Amino acid sequence: MSVMSLRLGKEEIDIISRLSEHKKEAKSEIVRELLHAGWVFYWLKLYNEKKVSLGKMAEELDLSVNEVLDLLSDFGIESRVTYDDYLQGFENLKALK
Repeated sequence: MSVMSLRLGKEEIDIISRLSEHKKEAKSEIVRELLHAGWVFYWLKLYNEKKVSLGKMAEELDLSVNEVLDLLSDFGIESRVTYDDYLQGFENLKALK
């Protein structure tokens, strides 16, 4: 693990402190959780805006496509994968055997 210094405003420090107290976790853990949540949100937003593909999102989040589909569902974002695409994926897998 590395150490990084950041300049944060009072509002950001207050948020981190409040969450730390609420969750009874160290501030460093809270910052890591928020950073990860922000990273996921960033990719959800890009996908929702049709700026990245499902595959690219999965790659950047280090998740499988199925896990990304579950994530999209959890956040109420409709996948652009059609049923025909889904079936074609199975056909492609069969061809690899």
